[in-house]
This record gives sequence, structure tokens and C-alpha cells, in this order.
Amino acid sequence: MNKIKASFENQTIYVGLDVHKRSWNAAIYLNDQYIRNIHQPPTPQALYHYLQNNYPKANYVCAYECGKFGFWIQRQFRHLGVECLVVNPADIPSTHKDEVYKTDSRDARGVGHALSIGQLKSIYVPGEEQEADRHLVRQRKKIWRDLVRCKNRVKGFLDYSGINVPSQYDNANWSRNFINWLNELEFVQGSNRITLNYLLSEMELLRKELLSISNTIRKLMRSKKYNHLYYLLRTITGIGPLTTASLLTEIGDMKRFRDFYHLNSFIGLLPMEHSSGERELKGSITVRKQRQLRSDLIECAWTARRTDPVMAMYYSQQIKRGKNGKEAIVKVARKLLGRIRYVWLNGEPYQTGVVK
Repeated sequence: MNKIKASFENQTIYVGLDVHKRSWNAAIYLNDQYIRNIHQPPTPQALYHYLQNNYPKANYVCAYECGKFGFWIQRQFRHLGVECLVVNPADIPSTHKDEVYKTDSRDARGVGHALSIGQLKSIYVPGEEQEADRHLVRQRKKIWRDLVRCKNRVKGFLDYSGINVPSQYDNANWSRNFINWLNELEFVQGSNRITLNYLLSEMELLRKELLSISNTIRKLMRSKKYNHLYYLLRTITGIGPLTTASLLTEIGDMKRFRDFYHLNSFIGLLPMEHSSGERELKGSITVRKQRQLRSDLIECAWTARRTDPVMAMYYSQQIKRGKNGKEAIVKVARKLLGRIRYVWLNGEPYQTGVVK
């Protein structure tokens, strides 16, 4: 007797994925009905072949949490003709049981259930070229952090050895004279001198790497795809070349934000809100953020406050209204973000001191 496979034409199979390096757990839903969990090799092709064999002619929709595996999974599913959402873990509904009894299969079912009832929305997936440029700009930040750690290790070693840094050198700016002073330090124990030499060699290597990658990024920003917008954003007071590079590679397309509120929500300059009934309470700045850009914009806001008369006046007004310095500078950063959006979308250079 010939076996005839059932056809799932006009049906939708939803798959929630919990992805790991060596294996994936997939929760399969037919429309909004849970079917089963499967354990599979960590490739989109393996899941696609399984779905084709067991649920032929159906429409397939997958989702997985964004994280260390980036977007290559989504791109491979797209190449196979399968819709795939990359979702923020914080946007996946969960219960207390999900937190107490956390397993791969339960995580996959949570993603699959939310997907099947339309509760999930994909985050922005950049193009491969934009993502590669983003990696380059982020790598510079990592090298800079490594350099700061290395400098702190040098100062920590001096403190541990009982050596006081002269007042003219005791600041964040490591001048050539300070480095020469470090190289000329004498120790009773020779091994201490060798240890400091290694620390200084590492620091010098990181400084050269930081200079090199900074020049590479500036060259990238002068290329045809970034050049026009790069110099437009540079007209905004307080926005430097490296912050501009971060904005261009992290945001990509400003039009993906339908208004300023959604852009501000992405950056993370909104206050948290706890309102109920007639009671409205707004708290401190939200914990949800784009870490790189929020940090850069707050740093740029301090520069804008010193150099742009409108920003300086706005900052003073916030202080007079009872805001402390940190709260006021967040508001300045928010205003600065509004100028960035205006210049980006309208293609007009910013004029210092003009209120828009």
C-alpha cells in the first residue's frame, strides 16, 4: 500500500528556536497549536529539510533571540526562502515558571508561542556591508577600552610599588614626557623594572593600533557611500568624527524610525514611566538602550553645552528648574539627537545657535 503524505498547503508552521553553538532546540507550532520540540544540528539547512519532509508545502516562519550569533542565521533562512525574525530577548513574553524552570525546550516554546500568536517583532537587520563597517567602528571602541585598562594597570603597579606620580603627570592625558618619566624610573628589584617595561610595551602597541584603526575609519567615512552624510552630521556642534562614524554604522537608515520618539527609544534617552490611574510617575533614564550611541551622545552633549549658545542656555534652564547636572545633560543629549535627525533627514547643515 502506497503511503501518501499529508499536504500542508495554505498552512503556516511557526518555529521558535533556542540556538547554541553545538545544537539547536526547535519548538514547532501549526498555526497557533503546539506540535512538538526537536533537537537538531545547528544549521538552518537541517531545520529546512526537516520541515520540508514533515510539513510539505506549508509556509515556514522562524524566530530566534538576537545575541552572540548575530544575523547569519536569519540571512541563511532568507536565502532558503524562509521568513525569519531576530527578536530582542526582552520582548519575549515570559512567566515566573519560565524563570524558575529554564530549559532549552521551554525557551524555544516561549519564542514559538509568541511568534504563532503575532506577539513578536523583528529588530532591524543591517545589510552585510553595514554590519562589517559596524564591526570596524566597534573594534576601535574595544581597543580604546583595552588601552584604558592597560593604563590603569600601570598606575596600579606604581601605587602597589609605593611610587607617586608627579602632579604635572597625574591626569588622564599621558604625554610623551610622562612616558619618558616612566621609562626612566629606577627600582631596587630588577624584576619590577622588567614588569613595567612589559606594561609600557603593551600600552604602546595599543596606542599604535588605536591610531591606525582611527585613520582607517576616517578613510571609510570619506568614501562615496558615507561622505555626504558624514560631513553634514559633522556640522552639528559637539559631534566629532568618531561619533559620526558610530551614528552612520549603527543607525544605517534613519527612515526606519517613523518619528523622533522611536529613534529616542532606540537610543535610550527616555525616562522610565510607572503610571496608574490618575497617578503619573516618571523615573530615571531607561535601562533599554543602544549602549554605544547613548554613551557617545551624552559625551557629545557636554561638548555642545560648552560650545553652542543654545545648548548652554537650555542646560541652564534645566538647572534652574531643579534638575541636577546629570539629568540636565541627558535632556541636552536628547535635544542633540533631535538635531541629528533633522540634519540627516533634511540634508541641511546645522547652524550653531539656531533653535529648531
